[in-house]
Amino acid sequence: MLIGQQIGPFTIERELGSGAMGTVYMARYQKSEGQVRQVALKVVALGLLGNEGAMARFERESAILKQLRHPHIVRLLATGTYKKTPFIAMEFVDGEPLDRVLARRGRLGWEEVVTYGKHLCLALQHAHEKGIIHRDLKPSNLMVTTDGVLKLTDFGIAKDQDVTALTGMNSTIGTAAYMSPEQCKGDRNLTAKSDLYSLGVVFFELLTGRKPFTADTTVDMFLKHVHEKPPRLGKLLQDLPPKFEALILQLLEKDKDQRPIDAAWVGRMLAEIEDDATARKSAGLEAANARKIDRPRGAEAAPITEEDREAARALKGKTKKKRKAKAVPLLQQKWLHAAAILVALGGLATGAYFLMRPPSADALYAPVERLAAQKGRGEATPDARIEAATAYLKPHGDTPGERTDTAAALFRAGWVEKREGIFANRFRKANLRDNPGDGDDGDAYAATMAAIKAEKDGQLPVATEYWTKVRGRFPAEAKLPYTFDDEPLNKARWGWVADKRLKDIEAARKLLPELHKKIAEHRRFELPTPFDKDSPESLAVRALRLEAFGDREKAARWWDAAIGLAEKEPDLNTWFLLASQQRAAIPRGAADGGLAERQKLVSQKLAELGQTQTEAQAGSETVKWIAVRATARELVELYDDETDTAVVAAREKARSILTAAEGKR
Repeated sequence: MLIGQQIGPFTIERELGSGAMGTVYMARYQKSEGQVRQVALKVVALGLLGNEGAMARFERESAILKQLRHPHIVRLLATGTYKKTPFIAMEFVDGEPLDRVLARRGRLGWEEVVTYGKHLCLALQHAHEKGIIHRDLKPSNLMVTTDGVLKLTDFGIAKDQDVTALTGMNSTIGTAAYMSPEQCKGDRNLTAKSDLYSLGVVFFELLTGRKPFTADTTVDMFLKHVHEKPPRLGKLLQDLPPKFEALILQLLEKDKDQRPIDAAWVGRMLAEIEDDATARKSAGLEAANARKIDRPRGAEAAPITEEDREAARALKGKTKKKRKAKAVPLLQQKWLHAAAILVALGGLATGAYFLMRPPSADALYAPVERLAAQKGRGEATPDARIEAATAYLKPHGDTPGERTDTAAALFRAGWVEKREGIFANRFRKANLRDNPGDGDDGDAYAATMAAIKAEKDGQLPVATEYWTKVRGRFPAEAKLPYTFDDEPLNKARWGWVADKRLKDIEAARKLLPELHKKIAEHRRFELPTPFDKDSPESLAVRALRLEAFGDREKAARWWDAAIGLAEKEPDLNTWFLLASQQRAAIPRGAADGGLAERQKLVSQKLAELGQTQTEAQAGSETVKWIAVRATARELVELYDDETDTAVVAAREKARSILTAAEGKR
């Protein structure tokens, strides 16, 4: 494109760069008289205009960017089409990407990497909480402003976990040198842990100026990511804090379950590394500058170690003076007389120590961290969660901090899962439903059974009242983070279960507006809505679309399917609650499944579609064509499972109209 060309309200000034998907320009936007703003304008490559997959990916990038509002993520300002060519206007970042900084300087100091890493972790956590995985973390996608602020860019191949990926099954997308093992293996169900692995690769490269793995072919690179251990950074860098090296190695774990819990946790570790370095420097300077007479004395004074003295000498620019050792005759050296005794006693002491040494806090916490990091309940049993948490809490539960909080939460989750299973089983069996188990409080049990019944009936306000009653039965014990005493534990478990179910109900309430928003965004950006009958979210979206379309009978069918899918899966309880609530609002339908009404509705919608198409052709109105494509897409997608002749004929007619209307974008 020529400099000075007008693209909508934007005036092209210069090209910033180009790639497979398109070209990015710096453009000028005249907001008002005297107010001019520079933007980065991404325009799709002309050669991709007929490529449906590429166009859908470009549109999805804008849809993803629209969800992200964070100071460390490049911001979407506007989207549009110029002469049938889509463009995205983004915040212009006055700075340079980290790959250029790295090329110029060779490598970065660890303090600088920590600073950028904290910025990046904030950005990743924000995206991950929105269900978005970047999938292409690398220095060229990390912009640093002239003020030293890092911004994450290029969500061109990001995956929205709430939407089926546009890429094919078992495909690998991303830059090979930075891809996680699960990306290399074509895992369809990537999680945020994939970005954390790439983050580890980025840290490694920024610190050393080289990537952890090098290979001549993409296949060889994939194999190294999957099987080869990364080099130890301690051998490459002398000044790297051991805790930072350990963090990077944890990020580069092959098993995603062994990586950190999330980006927020990594950010906290980076802050700790920074704080530790500051504390060491401050302590060293204090020791270097303090007069001997001013140094603390007495029992409370911390002893000054040789390491402290060495740090003080280094900070003062002094070196340790070496004393000349006196020569001692061999026969007078004490070690010679005691050598045999020490060897024997040392062997006995070492053996006894290793036999009797209790497990370290790190060893006890490792299974807690692994189980707590599981998104769902996985293969671990409730007893396994309780056992792991108990093993850590008994010796270390009095130590406040994140580890104790995590172990306590795992302890409660294990008991909640166990109790939920018992309650569900007793509710299903009529002869047990009204009979509390041994040791169960009668009032709490009766309220629990009433709450479960209200949930199944879709009466969430009623269920809320009963669960609130359960929680209030033993309010003091319900607040306990954990306990190993039988009597308070028996009381506390009622409150823990009620708290969890009340949170599930609140989450179910929030799901509905979120799903409506997602449906509206798909319509606005004219994105296809894939359907997966094994996904409760997909079933819920299909049912809500059918309700809006006017086919409540078929919507009820999909709500029933969602209930059946989620009912016996505790991790899907939120979806079960939503589906039960929505299903309860739809009366039981006709014996024929509403077929007659469905035929009538589809016929009416097809007639309306034809009328809108005629009006769009006569006036060439963009809004009319958008309406044509929206209605046609609804008919095609919502009735893709129908076998009735009349409905199938209407669906295929809508498909042909949609194909023709796609050319009017």
